Amino acid sequence: MTDTRIIKRYGAYYHGWCLAFGEHEADFREENLVNWLFGDDKIGLILASDLRRKLQHELLGKQAEIPELIMSTHLIRTKHQRYDLGPDIDKKGIQSLKELFLDSQDIHMFLCSHFIYSPRTRIITFTQKKPTPIMYKEMPPLKLVIE
Repeated sequence: MTDTRIIKRYGAYYHGWCLAFGEHEADFREENLVNWLFGDDKIGLILASDLRRKLQHELLGKQAEIPELIMSTHLIRTKHQRYDLGPDIDKKGIQSLKELFLDSQDIHMFLCSHFIYSPRTRIITFTQKKPTPIMYKEMPPLKLVIE
């Protein structure tokens, strides 16, 4: 079964601005390519710097066409990148994202930060709540395909 959703994307009005992610559970390890954060109403991803540079433009950059993100039980794929899921935490994260995406009418995606991580760390956040309009402007959406 394949399901397609449109994710509303937001960018900060000023470079470097972002909301705090808030309370969450995480099993953060510097050596992980992807670290998952689980909040009450949101899921966050902290990507290793190389992976973040590769994906941030595709997921949150300005583009002529709507970007597409494909998620399955074994991988996450964009037009130019592929990430094969490995540890159990990746599988738990993907399952939690699928549940969030399939249970909600609107999903919003934007960058957050948190004081317990290094100051330059950005968290790609997926949530049912629209971000503060005074800090974020809406961008063209993201097409999400769940396989």
